Amino acid sequence: MTDLPDPIDQAAYYHDVNLKRLIAWFIDGVAITFITFLISLFTLGIGFLFFAGIWLIVGFFYRFLGLTIHSSTMGMRITGIEFRQRHDRPLDGLYALLHTVGTMLAYATSLQIVSVILMLITSRKQGLVDLILATVVVNRAARASSN
Repeated sequence: MTDLPDPIDQAAYYHDVNLKRLIAWFIDGVAITFITFLISLFTLGIGFLFFAGIWLIVGFFYRFLGLTIHSSTMGMRITGIEFRQRHDRPLDGLYALLHTVGTMLAYATSLQIVSVILMLITSRKQGLVDLILATVVVNRAARASSN
């Protein structure tokens, strides 16, 4: 993984990333819930019967499209962080899909606990899916200033 930003020489890339990820997670959760609520209203209330299922579908596409288009979700853009893959490239569609599926599987199992622990102890603040895909979350400002 030497082609990803070095956590010692380029520490600014990873400064407060875990806190920003947590804040982004809350922002994204609110956004997904709001979109699901609107969909439920537009279906004349029928959507409220399937709220949890709609929420999962909206969450999947919200995350997948955000990562494909911007390499970050709306919450991540607000907090100034983004995903990068090898060679300091943004996530492409395949990586966005794999990361979204992996994250949803981790949320559905106890693996998310492992992922959070890894974010706290790894030098690049990577969760389980990040380690598997060799992706990192970095501060957008640090990356922009180094270009």
